[in-house]
Amino acid sequence: MAENTIALASFILTLMVFSYLLGDVPLIGNLYRIAVYIFVGMTAAFTLIVSYEGLILPYLQDIQDQSTSWTALGWRADIYIFFTALLFVLLLLLKPVKSLTWLTNSVFAVVIVVGASVGLVGALTGTLFPLLYATAALPEDFMTNFSALVDTLLIFVGTMTGLYYFHYQARAGPDGSEGQSRVGRGFRHIGKVFLVTALGAIYASTLLTSLTILTERIGFLFQFGA
Repeated sequence: MAENTIALASFILTLMVFSYLLGDVPLIGNLYRIAVYIFVGMTAAFTLIVSYEGLILPYLQDIQDQSTSWTALGWRADIYIFFTALLFVLLLLLKPVKSLTWLTNSVFAVVIVVGASVGLVGALTGTLFPLLYATAALPEDFMTNFSALVDTLLIFVGTMTGLYYFHYQARAGPDGSEGQSRVGRGFRHIGKVFLVTALGAIYASTLLTSLTILTERIGFLFQFGA
Protein backbone atom coordinates (compact mmCIF):
# COMPACT_ATOMS: atom_id res chain seq x y z
CA MET A 1 0.00 0.00 0.00
CA ALA A 2 2.75 2.42 0.93
CA GLU A 3 4.71 1.62 -2.24
CA ASN A 4 1.63 2.28 -4.38
CA THR A 5 1.04 5.60 -2.63
CA ILE A 6 4.65 6.69 -3.17
CA ALA A 7 4.48 5.63 -6.83
CA LEU A 8 1.24 7.57 -7.32
CA ALA A 9 2.71 10.70 -5.68
CA SER A 10 5.82 10.39 -7.87
CA PHE A 11 3.62 10.02 -10.95
CA ILE A 12 1.59 13.14 -10.11
CA LEU A 13 4.67 15.23 -9.27
CA THR A 14 6.35 14.14 -12.50
CA LEU A 15 3.33 15.26 -14.51
CA MET A 16 3.32 18.55 -12.60
CA VAL A 17 6.97 19.14 -13.50
CA PHE A 18 6.38 18.32 -17.16
CA SER A 19 3.47 20.80 -17.18
CA TYR A 20 6.21 23.47 -17.53
CA LEU A 21 6.32 22.56 -21.24
CA LEU A 22 2.73 23.81 -21.67
CA GLY A 23 3.65 27.37 -20.66
CA ASP A 24 1.44 29.74 -18.67
CA VAL A 25 -1.83 27.96 -19.33
CA PRO A 26 -4.55 28.88 -16.78
CA LEU A 27 -4.54 26.48 -13.80
CA ILE A 28 -2.04 24.14 -15.45
CA GLY A 29 0.69 26.82 -15.51
CA ASN A 30 0.83 26.85 -11.71
CA LEU A 31 1.35 23.10 -11.34
CA TYR A 32 5.07 23.38 -12.09
CA ARG A 33 5.50 26.10 -9.46
CA ILE A 34 3.62 24.00 -6.89
CA ALA A 35 5.90 21.03 -7.61
CA VAL A 36 8.99 23.23 -7.22
CA TYR A 37 7.65 24.65 -3.94
CA ILE A 38 7.03 21.12 -2.64
CA PHE A 39 10.55 20.07 -3.65
CA VAL A 40 12.16 23.11 -2.01
CA GLY A 41 10.09 22.69 1.15
CA MET A 42 10.87 18.98 1.46
CA THR A 43 14.57 19.67 0.82
CA ALA A 44 14.63 22.32 3.54
CA ALA A 45 12.80 20.02 5.96
CA PHE A 46 15.13 17.12 5.17
CA THR A 47 18.18 19.33 5.68
CA LEU A 48 16.81 20.54 9.01
CA ILE A 49 16.10 17.00 10.22
CA VAL A 50 19.51 15.70 9.16
CA SER A 51 21.25 18.68 10.77
CA TYR A 52 19.38 18.18 14.02
CA GLU A 53 19.84 14.41 14.22
CA GLY A 54 23.40 14.32 12.86
CA LEU A 55 24.90 17.44 14.42
CA ILE A 56 22.85 19.29 17.02
CA LEU A 57 21.46 16.30 18.95
CA PRO A 58 24.81 14.43 19.25
CA TYR A 59 26.48 17.69 20.27
CA LEU A 60 23.92 18.29 23.01
CA GLN A 61 24.36 14.74 24.25
CA ASP A 62 28.16 14.97 24.30
CA ILE A 63 28.40 18.31 26.13
CA GLN A 64 26.45 16.75 29.00
CA ASP A 65 29.17 14.14 29.44
CA GLN A 66 32.48 15.46 30.75
CA SER A 67 34.34 12.37 29.50
CA THR A 68 33.64 13.24 25.85
CA SER A 69 34.75 16.24 23.87
CA TRP A 70 34.28 17.40 20.30
CA THR A 71 37.45 19.50 20.33
CA ALA A 72 41.00 19.14 21.57
CA LEU A 73 40.37 21.98 24.04
CA GLY A 74 38.22 19.84 26.31
CA TRP A 75 34.67 19.59 27.55
CA ARG A 76 34.32 23.21 28.73
CA ALA A 77 35.37 24.50 25.30
CA ASP A 78 32.49 22.55 23.74
CA ILE A 79 30.03 24.35 26.03
CA TYR A 80 31.50 27.75 25.13
CA ILE A 81 31.27 26.93 21.43
CA PHE A 82 27.64 25.83 21.82
CA PHE A 83 26.57 29.03 23.58
CA THR A 84 28.50 31.13 21.05
CA ALA A 85 26.61 29.43 18.21
CA LEU A 86 23.33 29.95 20.10
CA LEU A 87 24.18 33.65 20.51
CA PHE A 88 24.83 33.96 16.78
CA VAL A 89 21.44 32.38 16.04
CA LEU A 90 19.66 34.81 18.35
CA LEU A 91 21.45 37.75 16.73
CA LEU A 92 20.40 36.55 13.28
CA LEU A 93 16.79 36.47 14.47
CA LEU A 94 17.08 40.21 15.25
CA LYS A 95 17.36 41.06 11.56
CA PRO A 96 13.89 42.74 11.41
CA VAL A 97 14.94 45.19 14.17
CA LYS A 98 16.53 48.07 12.24
CA SER A 99 18.37 49.51 15.23
CA LEU A 100 20.19 46.19 15.74
CA THR A 101 20.98 45.53 12.08
CA TRP A 102 24.68 46.13 12.69
CA LEU A 103 24.77 43.17 15.07
CA THR A 104 23.19 40.88 12.48
CA ASN A 105 25.55 42.16 9.79
CA SER A 106 28.49 41.45 12.08
CA VAL A 107 27.36 37.83 12.46
CA PHE A 108 26.95 37.57 8.67
CA ALA A 109 30.47 38.94 8.25
CA VAL A 110 31.90 36.32 10.61
CA VAL A 111 30.00 33.52 8.86
CA ILE A 112 31.12 34.70 5.40
CA VAL A 113 34.76 35.09 6.44
CA VAL A 114 34.84 31.67 8.13
CA GLY A 115 33.08 30.07 5.16
CA ALA A 116 35.49 31.70 2.70
CA SER A 117 38.46 30.54 4.78
CA VAL A 118 37.18 26.98 4.93
CA GLY A 119 36.44 27.05 1.20
CA LEU A 120 39.92 28.39 0.42
CA VAL A 121 41.62 25.74 2.53
CA GLY A 122 39.46 23.05 0.94
CA ALA A 123 40.24 24.31 -2.56
CA LEU A 124 43.98 24.35 -1.84
CA THR A 125 44.22 20.99 -0.10
CA GLY A 126 41.53 19.20 -2.08
CA THR A 127 42.03 20.58 -5.60
CA LEU A 128 45.09 22.74 -6.25
CA PHE A 129 47.73 20.78 -4.32
CA PRO A 130 46.56 17.35 -5.63
CA LEU A 131 46.49 18.83 -9.14
CA LEU A 132 50.03 20.14 -8.78
CA TYR A 133 51.17 16.80 -7.35
CA ALA A 134 49.52 14.88 -10.21
CA THR A 135 51.13 17.27 -12.68
CA ALA A 136 54.63 16.92 -11.24
CA ALA A 137 54.44 13.20 -10.44
CA LEU A 138 55.82 10.84 -13.06
CA PRO A 139 54.56 7.27 -13.48
CA GLU A 140 57.07 4.59 -12.63
CA ASP A 141 56.95 3.00 -16.09
CA PHE A 142 56.74 6.19 -18.16
CA MET A 143 59.98 5.33 -20.00
CA THR A 144 58.60 2.03 -21.27
CA ASN A 145 54.88 2.87 -21.36
CA PHE A 146 54.22 5.33 -24.18
CA SER A 147 50.59 5.99 -23.20
CA ALA A 148 51.63 6.89 -19.64
CA LEU A 149 54.21 9.31 -21.02
CA VAL A 150 51.62 10.96 -23.28
CA ASP A 151 49.13 11.26 -20.41
CA THR A 152 51.79 12.88 -18.22
CA LEU A 153 52.74 15.35 -20.93
CA LEU A 154 49.10 16.24 -21.63
CA ILE A 155 48.40 16.81 -17.93
CA PHE A 156 51.51 18.95 -17.55
CA VAL A 157 50.95 21.04 -20.70
CA GLY A 158 47.21 21.41 -20.03
CA THR A 159 47.74 22.51 -16.43
CA MET A 160 50.53 24.99 -17.21
CA THR A 161 48.88 26.54 -20.26
CA GLY A 162 45.47 26.58 -18.55
CA LEU A 163 46.91 28.53 -15.63
CA TYR A 164 48.82 30.79 -18.02
CA TYR A 165 45.60 31.63 -19.87
CA PHE A 166 44.46 33.67 -16.85
CA HIS A 167 47.76 35.54 -16.73
CA TYR A 168 48.12 38.63 -18.90
CA GLN A 169 51.43 40.43 -19.14
CA ALA A 170 51.76 43.13 -21.75
CA ARG A 171 54.95 44.50 -23.21
CA ALA A 172 55.45 47.97 -24.59
CA GLY A 173 56.30 48.03 -28.30
CA PRO A 174 58.53 50.47 -30.15
CA ASP A 175 55.53 52.60 -31.10
CA GLY A 176 54.28 52.74 -27.50
CA SER A 177 51.52 50.16 -27.98
CA GLU A 178 51.12 47.30 -25.52
CA GLY A 179 50.59 43.65 -26.29
CA GLN A 180 51.70 40.13 -25.56
CA SER A 181 54.58 38.40 -27.27
CA ARG A 182 53.92 35.68 -29.83
CA VAL A 183 55.06 33.03 -27.37
CA GLY A 184 52.66 34.34 -24.73
CA ARG A 185 49.78 34.43 -27.20
CA GLY A 186 50.63 30.90 -28.27
CA PHE A 187 50.54 29.63 -24.68
CA ARG A 188 47.21 31.40 -24.14
CA HIS A 189 45.70 29.78 -27.26
CA ILE A 190 46.87 26.33 -26.17
CA GLY A 191 45.46 26.92 -22.68
CA LYS A 192 42.20 28.08 -24.23
CA VAL A 193 41.95 24.83 -26.18
CA PHE A 194 42.42 22.77 -23.01
CA LEU A 195 39.92 24.89 -21.06
CA VAL A 196 37.29 24.70 -23.79
CA THR A 197 37.81 20.94 -24.03
CA ALA A 198 37.41 20.54 -20.27
CA LEU A 199 34.29 22.72 -20.17
CA GLY A 200 32.85 20.84 -23.13
CA ALA A 201 33.44 17.52 -21.40
CA ILE A 202 31.78 18.82 -18.23
CA TYR A 203 28.81 20.15 -20.23
CA ALA A 204 28.48 16.86 -22.13
CA SER A 205 28.56 14.91 -18.87
CA THR A 206 25.89 17.18 -17.37
CA LEU A 207 23.75 16.87 -20.49
CA LEU A 208 24.12 13.09 -20.51
CA THR A 209 23.11 12.92 -16.86
CA SER A 210 20.06 15.12 -17.53
CA LEU A 211 19.02 12.97 -20.49
CA THR A 212 19.42 9.85 -18.37
CA ILE A 213 17.15 11.31 -15.68
CA LEU A 214 14.65 12.44 -18.34
CA THR A 215 14.60 9.00 -19.93
CA GLU A 216 14.07 7.37 -16.56
CA ARG A 217 11.16 9.68 -15.77
CA ILE A 218 9.51 9.14 -19.17
CA GLY A 219 9.94 5.39 -18.76
CA PHE A 220 8.39 5.66 -15.30
CA LEU A 221 5.37 7.49 -16.73
CA PHE A 222 4.78 4.86 -19.41
CA GLN A 223 5.32 2.03 -16.94
CA PHE A 224 2.96 3.53 -14.38
CA GLY A 225 0.37 4.38 -17.06
CA ALA A 226 0.45 0.85 -18.38
